[in-house]
Amino acid sequence: MSASTVPPLEMMLNELGSRRESRNDKQQNEDATQYEEPILTKLIVESYEGEKVRGLYEGDGFAVFQGGCTYRGMFSEGLMHGPGTYIWADGLKYEGDFVKNVPMNHGMYTWPDGSTYEGEVVNGTRTGFGMFKCSTQPVSYIGHWCHGKRHGKGSIYYNQEGTSWYEGDWVYNIRKGWGIRCYKSGNIYEGQWENNMRHGEGRMRWLTTNEEYTGQWQRGIQNGFGTHTWFLKRIPNSQYPLRNEYIGDFVNGYRHGHGKFYYASGAIYEGEWVSNKKHGLGRLTFKNGRVYDGLFSHDHIAEFPNLEGELVNYPDLPSEYAVRSQYQGSSTSAEVIRKLDGSESKSVLGSSIELDLHLLLSMYPEKDQPEEKRQAEYAVLRNLTELRRIYSFYSSLGCDQSLDNTFLMTKLHFWTFLKDCKFHHHKITLADMDRILSDNQDIPVEEIHSPFTTILLRTFLNYLLQLAYHIHHKEYQNRSPSLFLCFTKLMTENIHPNACRVKGNLFSGQQETLYAMNYIDKCWEIYTAHCRPNAAPPHELTMKMRHFLWMLKDFKMINKELTATKFVEIMADDNPFIHDGIDSNFELELVFLEFFEALLSFAFISVTHQTTKSCLNFPNDDSSGNKHGSTYIVTNQHKSPSTATSQGSDVQNGSAKSPSSKLALLFDFSKIRKPEPKMRTVPSDERLSKVNFKSPGKELTFFLSQNEKKEKPMEEGKEKLNMWVSNMCIFFVNTFFQAHKCEEILKEKVKENRLHLLALAKQRKIENEELEARLDNLREEEAKRLDDEVDITVIKEPVDTSSSQFTPSPTKEEAVVFPSKPISSKKKKKWDH
Repeated sequence: MSASTVPPLEMMLNELGSRRESRNDKQQNEDATQYEEPILTKLIVESYEGEKVRGLYEGDGFAVFQGGCTYRGMFSEGLMHGPGTYIWADGLKYEGDFVKNVPMNHGMYTWPDGSTYEGEVVNGTRTGFGMFKCSTQPVSYIGHWCHGKRHGKGSIYYNQEGTSWYEGDWVYNIRKGWGIRCYKSGNIYEGQWENNMRHGEGRMRWLTTNEEYTGQWQRGIQNGFGTHTWFLKRIPNSQYPLRNEYIGDFVNGYRHGHGKFYYASGAIYEGEWVSNKKHGLGRLTFKNGRVYDGLFSHDHIAEFPNLEGELVNYPDLPSEYAVRSQYQGSSTSAEVIRKLDGSESKSVLGSSIELDLHLLLSMYPEKDQPEEKRQAEYAVLRNLTELRRIYSFYSSLGCDQSLDNTFLMTKLHFWTFLKDCKFHHHKITLADMDRILSDNQDIPVEEIHSPFTTILLRTFLNYLLQLAYHIHHKEYQNRSPSLFLCFTKLMTENIHPNACRVKGNLFSGQQETLYAMNYIDKCWEIYTAHCRPNAAPPHELTMKMRHFLWMLKDFKMINKELTATKFVEIMADDNPFIHDGIDSNFELELVFLEFFEALLSFAFISVTHQTTKSCLNFPNDDSSGNKHGSTYIVTNQHKSPSTATSQGSDVQNGSAKSPSSKLALLFDFSKIRKPEPKMRTVPSDERLSKVNFKSPGKELTFFLSQNEKKEKPMEEGKEKLNMWVSNMCIFFVNTFFQAHKCEEILKEKVKENRLHLLALAKQRKIENEELEARLDNLREEEAKRLDDEVDITVIKEPVDTSSSQFTPSPTKEEAVVFPSKPISSKKKKKWDH
């Protein structure tokens, strides 16, 4: 497989450019539908044939107007009123209803070139529902109109065969909103539109080049976050198809920013991209699992700038050949590359799948390690075909049908596999298994229990060996080869008897999985919000059973239908260590799969039949939309990697309508839409006439009775599915999500109240400090004033002799207060001296 198997986006841009040119051509075809209806003005009658009442035209008549226009039809009080035919001088004809000289209600326009419109008319313009057919070009439109323009829901067909069409939202002749565009080549786009261009969230499938892109668009070009997949041809004499896939940022159609590329060979690159090239910091995982971390420059490892992409894109090309062609004189560089890509590997599984056993082998004496490794590889090789089948089966659960039906396993699928094979019956929880598998693997703490983490086949095999050792190593610690015996017992007792027999609620049914997946992202958000840090390293967020029960109690969902006893029964249904009939263990940790499947079980208990009837009152007649065996879905308004459709299902997912908003917290029946058929054909008058005018007879009656017998069990199944969907919607949207929203609002109010109280306390403290400062100032001023008064009093006490002769003699009171004897004695002493 060469690098040319991954079509560069530059080529894609050229192709998109040609598509834009074709769209311009289509736009010219669409212009053919933009005929205008003339306004009836200055109606001056030149001649009239017909009845009159009190001098006014009345009843059936024929009028010729000034300018050459004619009218034949009903009149009332001198005005055109009722059914009639009006022909303009240029040949344009209107046949239909008139209301006081104005075409109204229902009618048919026929333009001079033969183009026609039949449908609703308001004030002389096409407004409402109607069908337009162009005679000069194979263009037809059926749908809603407003003021003579396509507006609302409608379908336009660009050719007579019906292979090129658009169905969706219109805003005054412009594709805007949500719609599906099928091109003549077979390529199809489903998603959001703006100004006649792909804009927003959408999915494009290029059937001609076996490509698919799901993600964000801007002005017709991939821009934002998305997933682009290249489906490759199968390898000769192999049943396994190949694909290249990029998940990450796009800018103007280029891989630009941060992204992850999964190569068909099994190699993975995750890091920075610039204009479709690996550039900056990144991690390249080779097809054998070896890892290179470091700088990349212009699509190459910075340390080896001349090395092309053979080691990644050529899975079967010997690395030595590639190295020789690039490094004629660099034996050191060749040696490094051989070590990186595993060309020196002696594994019996080959260089494409190399097991990472260094952690497990470190548990054994060094002399036993080579034999343990060899025997473990033989054990995996013996079961490799079966394990590939199991991997393929579980990785496809809940996924949309793809061109090659090849999928990547996620942690959600892996948990399902572990539960089906009863790994958790060995006194180890799924959360414990996550920690064991993430130990020394450089996995971020937040991704240890993430349901969206992808798992490659070689990683899947490594995980099985690690779990086999952890579960059975004590039993075989004195026997050799120990790892071989552990893995063989795990395969014999757990995997072979139980694999591919799905037991949980989530993946039990194809269509049920489709609907359940619509709620998975919001539930993951709620799950993480109520997790708590684990006491033991690495202190990741986990949820225990008691936390789950407390959450339901806070949500006020523990009631007479869903009691605490019922909660324990559901949780212990497939786990013997939760409840032994007497005691319950609420300390066990729950991974997200157990949390979500428990919620699915709660939905059947919490939502009673009476609740369903009161919330969902679907009619049972043909207007319900189920006459032809179609089903309804609730549009999920949050796109995520987990949102998918089941294989082979004709149900369409409307997640592309509103990618920016979360799943609506109110059940809106306007968002329930009927899935449309995949194939489109132009409406045919001949077909319509056959349907409308075929007379019923005995043969037709017999045919219908046979169909009724065949469709009866199908209708019962669809009714059961609809009831299941209703229960899920009521439980999640009206109950669970609403309770979470109320809880979040309550928490926000509590937080606001705390902040308000803190602000008040701070303000009170500031005011108290200001008051205290003011009081201190007053105290200081008072003390200063008292000191001043004391100073004044002290100044009055001494009397100088020099000044006594100038002062008047003291009064009796002053003489009492201030005796003069001591002073005079002192003065006398001074005078004596």
